Amino acid sequence: MTTSVTDHLVQEVRDLLEVSSVGLYEFTWILRSLFPDSADEELRSWASDALAQLMTSHDGHLVLLEWPSEDVIGAGPETPPGPSSDVWGEPQDGRSYIAIIRN
Repeated sequence: MTTSVTDHLVQEVRDLLEVSSVGLYEFTWILRSLFPDSADEELRSWASDALAQLMTSHDGHLVLLEWPSEDVIGAGPETPPGPSSDVWGEPQDGRSYIAIIRN
């Protein structure tokens, strides 16, 4: 099931990248809407796997944005954060957050 969940999320994010950036917090939002009873750790694991797949296939790269705008304020990490990272949580007002944008 993990592969199909990850593949589904990858496709959802690819579709969203056609029109805007996608904050890493949105990965878990998408998953939460599909699997409302799943543990946060499981959602972050699927999200991390999907992000790694997107970056490996060169669909996008990571940047820093400042909430609530979509203005790029800096480069994001070169490697995708793992599932234990706190980047999967909701952004805070006036703080930066990591997003993926199309290459």
